Parts: sequence; structure tokens; C-alpha cells
Amino acid sequence: MAVQGAACGIYDCAQCEHLAKGLCSGCVNANSSLIESHDSACAVYECVSKKAISGCSNCGETACTLKRDVESLCPMRSRYENSRWWAGRMALAMESRRTVARVNNKRQISERVITRLRCYLTALDGLAKEGMSNVSSWRLAERVGVNAALIRKDLSRFGDFGVPSFGYRVDFLIERIRDILGLDRRSKVIWIGAVSLSLQAASINRLCNHSCEITAVFDIDAEQIGETILGLQVLSLDDIGQVLAHADIHAAIIAIPGPEAVAVSERIVSSGITAILNLSGETLNVPDTVRVSNFDLVGELLELCYYSRP
Repeated sequence: MAVQGAACGIYDCAQCEHLAKGLCSGCVNANSSLIESHDSACAVYECVSKKAISGCSNCGETACTLKRDVESLCPMRSRYENSRWWAGRMALAMESRRTVARVNNKRQISERVITRLRCYLTALDGLAKEGMSNVSSWRLAERVGVNAALIRKDLSRFGDFGVPSFGYRVDFLIERIRDILGLDRRSKVIWIGAVSLSLQAASINRLCNHSCEITAVFDIDAEQIGETILGLQVLSLDDIGQVLAHADIHAAIIAIPGPEAVAVSERIVSSGITAILNLSGETLNVPDTVRVSNFDLVGELLELCYYSRP
């Protein structure tokens, strides 16, 4: 019988050094011999054989119940390699079959956890940009500035994402955190304050990578209205009601200074906005049903001055 790739999908038997050395005869031949001799064969091989498929990749079962025991999964391979390493490889192969715990009620996740998940995502984006394929919890902790145990605890709330001896696969963890934070669904945002948007242009690409799209820009300055920023024409605030009435937009960024910011917030909330990033430095008077995240540049600098004292 011709040698084929491993049923589990982890290995290409043709490239296996153990096969080349004559220590193993390949997934099909080795397991056939084990079955004929009434010995324990690979549980994955037996499973795919019964289902008449070529491997796990062709299986439509959403929840695999195979026992994660090294010897029962690959009795041939585990003879030559460290058992912990092999267990990590097996877990990695099964990773795509895991499901993320969906949280339907936003109040089920604390604000602190949401904030940390966002920080983890930022760090993972940086690691992916650097070309890293996997990261350990302690290395991720160094990037974020928290304890590695806290990272593992936060992530374990939503599933088992880590792999023994391998840590977390960067692209997989990015995908899972995006799913937890609801970033798998496209969100539309309006930006009020054209000058501020132009200053943040270099960072907007990362925002777009996570399905968050700036769909309209508004300003109160007549000199800014009509200009084009990031491919969007700056509109007058007089048009904001009409735009919100004809688009599924529920988030806004207010980056205009002074009392105008308060008036604008009341205006957009009445038009259906339920989440605001407030960069104005003003205190917004909005209903409790509206989520407001405040960033006061002057206040942050005043606090920084305290810490800068000798």
C-alpha cells in the first residue's frame, strides 16, 4: 500500500526522518500492521478509516471526542519523540476544531477583562507584524505589562487556546479574541473633528483590519468642510442627522474642543449612537444606556507632570 500523509494531518509521512530511516512504514502501513497484529493502532487512524475519509481535515464533526493520550493517538511516532512535544503537536492539529464560548450578554464579561483583551489584541497585532507565528503567555505578558497567569486565566474563560510547549498561535489567538470582542462583525463609526482624524491617519489601517470602518467625517470648521481625508469628504454637522438616519451606525468619536462637543453628543445620541469615544476633554451628559470612553489629553499631561517631578 502506498504511503500517505498522516490521518491526523500533522505530518507529511514522505518527509518524515523516521520513515526515511526505516523506523516507521508510514501512517497507513504502520497502523495496518498494528491492527493485523492485534496491537493498539492510532485512534485517529481508526476513526477516519471507519468514516471512510482520508483524514481529520475531511471530517464534519464539530466536537471531536478522541482521547488525548499520546500512546493511543500515535503509537509509532511517540516511540521516537518526546511525549510532551507530541501532545503539543496533536493539540495544535485539533486547534481549529475548538469552539469559542460565546457570550451573549455583554455584562457577563467584566470591563477589566474587556480592556485586557483589547491590550492582548494590540500586542498580538504587533507580534504578527514582526512575523512571529506563536507566542508564550510570559512573552505576551512582557508586551502587555501584566502577569502571565492573568493572561492564561482571562483566555481560559472562553476556551482552551494554548498548546503545550508551543504557547499560543498568534494568528489563531487574534481570530479568537476578535470573535470574543465581536470584531468578526463589521462596525461603522463616524468621526467628528477632521483635524484629529488626519493626525491619526497612520493608525486607521489597523482599525480597518478589525472590521471597524470610519464611514463619515464631520466638522464645525467651515475651512475643513469639503476637504477629503482618507478618501472621505468632510461634512457639515448639519448633515449628521441625515447620515445616521440612513446608515446602521451606533458608534462615534468626538474630537472637537469646547462646549460644542456637549451639544454634538446630545444630538448624535438622539439619532441612535450608543457608544462614544470622547476626545474633547469635556464632560458629556448622556443617558446611562450610552457607553462613553473618555480620553482627556490635558488631564493626562497634568498627571504626568506629577510623576515627572524629581
